[in-house]
Amino acid sequence: EMQHIQFNESTGELQVINNLPEPLNRAVAHVTVYNLDGSVAYQHETPVTAPPSTAVDLGAVQFPATLSAVHFLRLELNDAAGRLISRNFYWRSLPEHPDDFTAMENMPTVTLEAKGETKDTDGKRIVTVTLRNPSANLAVMTHLQLRRKTSGERVLPVYYSDNYVSLAPNETRTITIEAAL
Repeated sequence: EMQHIQFNESTGELQVINNLPEPLNRAVAHVTVYNLDGSVAYQHETPVTAPPSTAVDLGAVQFPATLSAVHFLRLELNDAAGRLISRNFYWRSLPEHPDDFTAMENMPTVTLEAKGETKDTDGKRIVTVTLRNPSANLAVMTHLQLRRKTSGERVLPVYYSDNYVSLAPNETRTITIEAAL
């Protein structure tokens, strides 16, 4: 991404990277921290101005003291008109137990709602899939695969606009899949 939001795990800082030759003005960084059960533990918005070709520190993420052993950090960067520029999702354990994610084994399985549309154009099949998490739990590492209807065999090569996505409770995400006919 030419404009990117990220969490610097070594410093705890929220950062916006602007790799474009023009400034990023009047953008907004959204931070949401979720507990393992999908509840929101913390939310914050920060206005962003980033000069061209630079990384901007937006300050440390203020993690509450009452977080679950494993928690999740969702970052979104929106432009001045509210359009999504960048998104990032992190798994994080408590500092006293770094890299201990065993609590994730107790996460419930989430059944997502999915709707798809297909169109053929210029010798390609374009499949648009809209995923929705109707539950109160997080859906982590949701993976799509395009398969043939008759045999169930995977279609390869395939280009996904995104894959291995994580969805917060009631979140919807649209993914575009492109394959040769």
